[in-house]
Amino acid sequence: MKFFHYLLHKHDTFNKVQGYDDLKEIVSRALDAEDNYNLLLIGPPASSKTLFLMDILDIRKDRVSFDGSNTTNRILDVLEERPPKTILIDELDKMDKTWQNMLLNFMESGKVDVEQQRKQYHFEIKGAKVFATVI
Repeated sequence: MKFFHYLLHKHDTFNKVQGYDDLKEIVSRALDAEDNYNLLLIGPPASSKTLFLMDILDIRKDRVSFDGSNTTNRILDVLEERPPKTILIDELDKMDKTWQNMLLNFMESGKVDVEQQRKQYHFEIKGAKVFATVI
């Protein structure tokens, strides 16, 4: 328990989230880990999933956030221009299946290889962590 309190005070985060101490510990450990961890937060509406992402936005400097219901090619432009270490995606379940497949490939390899009619994307982001929510 002492280690858990250290993590919470170290980040001074998750102030918006009431309860969920076990999940706070898991998210804190994933954020602190040197290894690449990806977390998918699943739960009904109003179960604090988005609040967790908002708190991560507050504590991580090298991060980017997207809304899964508003997925466009601009996401690829943002990732290519300024590769983040933390990628947050709210409502991943509302993202088109094509985008979900690209995200899965990215999480497995760290590479983005997308060829479209107007632009081609070929880049790599090493060690990025993905935190996403679904209903």
